[in-house]
Amino acid sequence: MLGLVLVGHAPLGQATLEVIRHILGEVPEGVVAIDVAADAVVEHTVLRIQEAAKDVNTGEGVVFLTDLFGATPSNAAQRAAAEGLNVPTVLVAGCSVPMLVRALSYRNVPLSEVGEKLVSGGRNGIVSTGPTTPQRQTNNPAPNHDSARHHHQQ
Repeated sequence: MLGLVLVGHAPLGQATLEVIRHILGEVPEGVVAIDVAADAVVEHTVLRIQEAAKDVNTGEGVVFLTDLFGATPSNAAQRAAAEGLNVPTVLVAGCSVPMLVRALSYRNVPLSEVGEKLVSGGRNGIVSTGPTTPQRQTNNPAPNHDSARHHHQQ
């Protein structure tokens, strides 16, 4: 089973886990969050991420879910993976609650396949509706090929 490490700007990681606790009643085993404070020392953050990855790794690998690609949490997670972690990893940025729910559902998928599934889950979790509920709308202005038209959450 893949381990999951959320790495985000404080307090987003822990807050996201609290949303998961609200939805599921508990945070599943093998899922942790690292909140990165604005004044955090990057080297210390990299070490925290590495320790978290080792803690959740069951031998299948670890998925890093970060909030914003190119920001300090994402860069620290990339460094943690590249600098001596010795654990197979994949990083997916833009983490949202729908993406995390998808990640929890696909923890038995091979690490090489999970990234695209999570990106798809995040994309499909973004829905635009009119002033009425989606079930009552008569016209979907999305093009025929658009994922908004063929919305499949899981």
